[in-house]
Amino acid sequence: MIRSREKADKHCIKLMNPTRDVLIYGFKPYLRYSVNITESIIEEINSRKIGRGFVFDVEFNRRMFTDALRRHSPKIILGLGQHPRARKIRIERRARNWQETPDHSGSKIVKSDPEFQYVSLKLPSNEKTTITYDAGSYVCNFSMYVANEEARKMEAKYAFLHVPRNAKSNEVVSLIGSMLSKL
Repeated sequence: MIRSREKADKHCIKLMNPTRDVLIYGFKPYLRYSVNITESIIEEINSRKIGRGFVFDVEFNRRMFTDALRRHSPKIILGLGQHPRARKIRIERRARNWQETPDHSGSKIVKSDPEFQYVSLKLPSNEKTTITYDAGSYVCNFSMYVANEEARKMEAKYAFLHVPRNAKSNEVVSLIGSMLSKL
């Protein structure tokens, strides 16, 4: 019985090609921030071949996200956003059906959808992370809501991390690599 399980585990690992099966995205700088930590994290993810990394503009653009996901058809999608006040990496478990611009005008992302949507991939927590259920109301939350919805249609798994803006990129990339290796 152990041999067959070992074979199954080896088989699963062989099927997982991070640069094909894992899409990880971050964002360019926004508002008053001239640097977005997720941009350098994505660069390192691509160089270490932990996944296929993309950096998006910070805008409420559904097609920007869905087109990238459909083009690459990943099995796992991980969104990364910069959190200006966080002290630990925040594992976001819930997106709110709400988008709010910097001038505080807001609206539902999808008028007929429920107020909340939960991620389909529950990343494990540790001493460097905290689990939260509030991704805010700006573009990180928007991308989370849209990408999670698209992931469900594609039968892919989705998770989102908010990274403190003063985090060390290489440490975050190592943590992401460790989390993904346990899936």
